[in-house]
Amino acid sequence: MGNKVLLSGFITILIISLIGFGSSKDVKAEGSNTSSDFVIEDGVLKKYKGSATEVIIPDGVKEIGGGDFLGNNGLNYNGTITKVVIPDSVTKIGTWAFYMSSGLSEINIPENVTTIGSGAFSNCDSLSEIRIPESTTTIGSHAFSFCSNLSKIYIPESTTTIGGDAFLGTPWLKAKEAESDLVIVNNVLISARNARGEVTVPEGVTKLAGSSMSSAITKVTLPESLIEIGEYAFSGCGKLEEVYMKDNVEIIGDGAFERCKSLEVLRLSNKLTEIGDIFSYANGCKNLKELEIPASVKKIHENTFISCAKSFTILVHENSAAHKYAKENNVRYKVIGADGKIQMPTYTEVKIKKGDTLWKISNKYLGKGNRFKEIMKLNNLKNTTIHVGQKLKIPAK
Repeated sequence: MGNKVLLSGFITILIISLIGFGSSKDVKAEGSNTSSDFVIEDGVLKKYKGSATEVIIPDGVKEIGGGDFLGNNGLNYNGTITKVVIPDSVTKIGTWAFYMSSGLSEINIPENVTTIGSGAFSNCDSLSEIRIPESTTTIGSHAFSFCSNLSKIYIPESTTTIGGDAFLGTPWLKAKEAESDLVIVNNVLISARNARGEVTVPEGVTKLAGSSMSSAITKVTLPESLIEIGEYAFSGCGKLEEVYMKDNVEIIGDGAFERCKSLEVLRLSNKLTEIGDIFSYANGCKNLKELEIPASVKKIHENTFISCAKSFTILVHENSAAHKYAKENNVRYKVIGADGKIQMPTYTEVKIKKGDTLWKISNKYLGKGNRFKEIMKLNNLKNTTIHVGQKLKIPAK
């Protein structure tokens, strides 16, 4: 009898065990991946091809790439993934890497990551908290923008480069903006969208992040500590009339003063060595009548002042790069002499381009086409024939 009971118990255990083992074959654990799910080239994760809800990125990957602009790498545009485990070998999260991964609610950023690229986590609506590691120095533009539930963000002091609109549309930033008109993180002004009227940026701020300023400001005084004005920082500030910067600003990003239609006074830094396309398009600052280009400037974007040539005059230092630029590109200018005074030129010099005629040139620079004879006289021309590349002196108006 005892043997029958023991045998019966053994059979029962065996049946239960078999049922258990049989069911495990039919269930795929969340987060399980195979090496074939990942396309990795030279340490860069180019594409994820799996379908797991929890993705464990293989050790050895150095960068999680987003590919080309908004390129689909399998980790972005993904509504299935809820959790991603990143190995310590990763040092960079590339542009748009997890863009619109709407189900992503949990992710670790390991201590070796130095850069979070532009748009890396933009529109990740399920993220509610993110911790940036001490190793991270750079957060790109729009990195966490429009993460509609992201209310907790921990940013270390080591993060000193923050791109434009990095946190735009997050509850975290909205809470910060409710506390102060000027939101400053690690000496970077990331938002002044609630500012109105005259604004004085406090000492200690070293950079204005891109697209950071309010369209309602009328005057801005910048601090001695400021080194950089980000791309499109004042873009669309249609009421802005005056900008005064001190002499420590070294970089002004493209489009910084785009569509500043009321701007009348712009004081540039004497530490600038290059001026990019700061106005972005023709007549963007139509009320700016004069602009002094510091002698420190060695390079000017080709179209920066050509597009504004009809609206204002640039003041250039004698024999400076800006002086040469103005002469070569037919830009209206006045020369500041060694004594610091504006010289009164008797003529300016223009370079003939395809399609130019003496009548057209006279109409453009002297206001009337029929004044072309004055140009002929000044240049000792015997007839109206001119050639592409030829330089002509134009009388002062």
